Amino acid sequence: MMKPMTKKLLLGIPTVTLSAVLACTLAGCGGNAPSGSAGSSGSGSAPVEKKAYESQTVEVAGITCESVAHGTFYRGDAKLQDGFYLHVKITNNNAKNRTFSSFNVHAGQGDLEAGDPLFTSGKAAVLDYVASEAPDELHEGIDLSERPDIGPGETVEYVYFWAPKTAYYGPITVEFVDAYAPAKNHEAMHFDTTGCETKEFKAAGGVADSGDAANMTGIDCASYSIEAADGYTLGSSNEEHEKADFFHDETGGRLHISIFPRSPEEEVASLEQVFEGKETTTDQVEYNGITWLRFTGPDNGHTLFATAPATGETVRVSIGWKIDWDAAVPMMETLKLK
Repeated sequence: MMKPMTKKLLLGIPTVTLSAVLACTLAGCGGNAPSGSAGSSGSGSAPVEKKAYESQTVEVAGITCESVAHGTFYRGDAKLQDGFYLHVKITNNNAKNRTFSSFNVHAGQGDLEAGDPLFTSGKAAVLDYVASEAPDELHEGIDLSERPDIGPGETVEYVYFWAPKTAYYGPITVEFVDAYAPAKNHEAMHFDTTGCETKEFKAAGGVADSGDAANMTGIDCASYSIEAADGYTLGSSNEEHEKADFFHDETGGRLHISIFPRSPEEEVASLEQVFEGKETTTDQVEYNGITWLRFTGPDNGHTLFATAPATGETVRVSIGWKIDWDAAVPMMETLKLK
């Protein structure tokens, strides 16, 4: 029988690391520990024993992953947001070396099942991997860019760091996927960061969204506001850069909104030049008191331009060819320029 061996990537760090950057530690986030801690209280009451961390274990393609710690970390005053981290032990039960690239790890908002298409959709509820923002205290002795081969019977430790697209506290699902058979070989761990704002986040005046943040439906920025119409899902948004992606549930087609400095007429003229010699049309449509220039390309995709009165910016709506005009109309009706 192969003798198990442990190869620590986190050198010189105990299995449990407590850091001042955390409001929720491995025992305190997700309800794994009472609010008190071991030791005497000021009132002379009996010490409260801290609950042991409740680890979760999954196995994918002969690789066992066991959670060692999880919690929130502060991403800094520039982001004014908390992220989520997961510290795991990874054991190779195969007879040959396995690489980190042989399995993938995703994280998403909500209580999801393994294999949920959301994990690879690029939608707003998918957490972004942000190892570059990892606090030193949480990966002391480890270079997160180094992912060595894992030998037969070896166990290594690693820490993953993610961030939501907006401040979010609630259920989080982490999916482990066999890179060579993703459709059938996947498992999930479930966590909850409700009430786990870091003290730095609170001190900086951050405002936490509710657990419903995973179901964001629209964007409200300087030049326009829009909500997803029935049959559409918000994929991603950036209020600062005034852009958003919506997806048509039935066809998977994309509707993209952004701003441009040139006038609507200049933008249309540019498209007409690009498609010179091909069948295109340009006309006008009106929604919510705004007249839009509509350019229809040779693939029947539509691109619309109008000027936002409040900012003078040109708002551009690009509607993919999979979405016919009738299906696009409900979105145009919810789009309001400021």
